[in-house]
Formats: sequence, structure tokens, C-alpha cells
Amino acid sequence: MIYIIGLGMEGKSSLSPRALKLIDKTSLLIGGRRHLASFPEFKGRKIVIGSNLEDIEKILNRKSKIGNRKWSVVLASGDPNFFGIADFLVKKLGKDAVEIIPNVSTMQYVFAKIKDSWNDARFLSVHGRSRGQILDARCKMQDARNTDKESSIGGIVDEIVCHNKVGIFTDPENTPSKIAKMLLDKGVKDYQAYVCEDLGTDKEKITRGTLTQITRKKFSPLNVMILIRGQGVKGSRGQDLNPRILEPSNSVFFGIPDSAFSHSNGMITKEEIRVISLSKLKLKRDSIIWDIGSGSGSLSIEAAMFAKDGRVFAVEKEKTRIAHIEKNKKRFGTINLEIIHANASDSLKTLPTPDAVFIGGGGKDVVKILDVCSKRLKQGGRIIVNAITLETLAAAAGFFKKKKWNVETISVNIAKTKDVAVRAYGHTPLHIFNAHNPVFIVVGEPPHLNPLTSTLSKW
Repeated sequence: MIYIIGLGMEGKSSLSPRALKLIDKTSLLIGGRRHLASFPEFKGRKIVIGSNLEDIEKILNRKSKIGNRKWSVVLASGDPNFFGIADFLVKKLGKDAVEIIPNVSTMQYVFAKIKDSWNDARFLSVHGRSRGQILDARCKMQDARNTDKESSIGGIVDEIVCHNKVGIFTDPENTPSKIAKMLLDKGVKDYQAYVCEDLGTDKEKITRGTLTQITRKKFSPLNVMILIRGQGVKGSRGQDLNPRILEPSNSVFFGIPDSAFSHSNGMITKEEIRVISLSKLKLKRDSIIWDIGSGSGSLSIEAAMFAKDGRVFAVEKEKTRIAHIEKNKKRFGTINLEIIHANASDSLKTLPTPDAVFIGGGGKDVVKILDVCSKRLKQGGRIIVNAITLETLAAAAGFFKKKKWNVETISVNIAKTKDVAVRAYGHTPLHIFNAHNPVFIVVGEPPHLNPLTSTLSKW
């Protein structure tokens, strides 16, 4: 049996009698230099954990001479299952071979120190970002949807801004100062930062400041960073710098009235069309969405409010429409929305791989745009085209059929009541139905290799 034991900030004194007994009776103790230093009296074999965890796996493997003993102990910081070594060892050695004995985690300790709750926080790690590894405390696994380019340290900014409260495990390369600067470079200023150094030691220190103040400081390599939006961060006139993000229970619903958006010349995906299109996209909380020819950005806004842990890219070539998207983004606080002022054909190849694509514009280039999107779309994704003209309808449906995708076309005809007159007696208003131009919603979906579906199709 392999016992993975977490040490709290007090070191050895934080351990339970059972954990101390397991350490005392084992003949093999593995851990970081700092962890092993807590047990100078240990008489058995000590092995320092290096950067290559595969070496530890080989040592602990049941078939190895060293590992073939009654039990071994691996020391870790705080909760070994929270951005720790436990996940790696369980996957490599199996659940039956491992027992985890957790302690107070670093993040628990830090939030207690700053006297703030952590039940609504998002936790991230920048360890290994330069090597393409993304860690997320809620999924505790590699995020395979990102390419090496997307999973670099720069990608963490897009994750941070989606949340009001973030705890970050830093490393010597990706420092608090570097993270703060990258946030400022993206125009993000509304976080109060806490940098907590050398926790549990005589040198323990907690620095509080704005992002600008954090960029000017150097910190110990052993630190974690807490970011809280809007906590005491004021503008030059004393105003709050951006409100906190509205929680989903208060803000996420499909069908925001058209009048709530800034737009001009009718360049907006109408409310009812927007609701149907969003439902057909089959979004998830962490979806990556492309909105091509986004006009006022109304669909991007609602998609971003729903996919709170995802990212939305609004691509628009017209400068005047970009201004409306920016205004709407600020109005609704959708900071996980990125606005791209460019032709679709020039920008799509560099965007993160999408789960869903909405095409509300494209004109004569719609087939070229569809070709790029179809090649980049993630498995199980969907492409939705809103067509007003018969030519766009034919081009989109024809493209999907040529690729042998599953295709569905919906014709939506909407008429809304309109006041037209007031009766001479009684001042009673009269109403008529005002018909909108029909819109064709074309849904394209790559065929799924589903054995059940294949069997049914034969019948």
C-alpha cells in the first residue's frame, strides 16, 4: 500500500497520530526536500521527488524491489488531491494501491488568512503552462481541447476574466507580476490582488495591491496569487472599476429583448430567431463559440452569458458594428467575449478550435467560410447558418449535403403586433401583425460514428 500524506502549514505538527505512525513505521519516505526536512530523525530510505514523476512511479511500482514492501509513504503539501501528486499516482498505480490522507490545502489556508470565502472561487495552476499543460481544479485533468498555442501562459488571462474570484498556483517562470502585467495588457484592471509568500514559514508574507502595484514587485518563488474582482478597486474618480459578473441564476436566459442592445439599421439577430439559433447550437457551459458576421453581437452576448466557463469570438469586419459590439459587451459584462475586427477568412485559422459556429453573415464568401469552419470544428460540434436570401440558403444547405453532413433547414416566419391607430371614441388602440422577413436557419452537423445509429439505419 502507498500512503500519500499531506502536510499542513505547521509541517510535522499538523499530522494526525495515524499519519505519524505510518511515517515512523515505513522504510521508504518520498517527498520534496522541504517535506523530508521535517523528519530528520527518520532512519529509513529517503527519496527526493524530482521534476520527472515517472521516476517515482517506477520506484513505487509493485514489481520494483524498493516498492515491494509492506507500505511506502509519499509526502505532499496540503491536500495531495488538489493540484497535487495524488492524481498522477492513482492513475498510474490504481486506486486499490493508494490511500490519500489530506491536510489543510494551501488555498484553504490563504483564504482564511485574507478572511474571504472560497466556495465561489475558481482555481487555476500555471505550472507547466509553457509546456502546454493546463490544470483546472474543477476537472483536475489536462484540457485536451486546447492546442499548445492556446494553452500557453497567455491563455490563463482568458480563464481568469471569466470569474470574480480566482486562486492561482504560480511558478518561478509564471510569476504574479507577469500574470498581473498580462491582465493589464488586455485592459483588465478591476481585480484586487493578494500574493501570499513562503506560507507556514518565518518569512510568511501577504501583499495586497492593485494589478499595477503587483507588476512593480518581486516575490519569493513559493507563492500563490488570489484575484478578487471589484474588491476595493476604484477608478480615478472613486468609481468601481466594472461591476462583478452577474451570477448565472440572475442573468442567464435566452431571448434578451432587441431594445436592450445597441445596434443600427436593423443589424441584429432578432430576439426570436436568436433563441432558436442558440438552442440549435447545443451550447455547454465551457463551449468555445465562433460568431461570424456578428453585427451587433447580440448572439455573442447571450452565448457568452450561457457559456460562462467558455469563450466566444465575435468576428465582424465593419468598424461601425464593432463599436456596437463593444458597447454591448460592456453593458452586459461579458468579459469572456473577444471581439475580432477582421474579415472571417483572415482570422478564423488562428482562433481556438470551436465547439459551435454561428454564421450570421458572409455573403458571397459563405462557402469559403464554411469550408474553414468545417475543418476546424471539434468532433460533436455544430454549425448554424442564418440565411435571409435564397442564394445563401442554397449555398449553405448544398455545402453540408456535399460533405454528407446531417443537415436540417428551418424556415422561421415571425409577425409581431404593432399599434396602428386609436379609435375616435374611447381611445382604444388598434393593432395589426407586422411581419418580419422570413429567416432560414440551416443546421449542419458531422455524422457521428454511433454503433446504435448504424444498426438502426440498416433496418
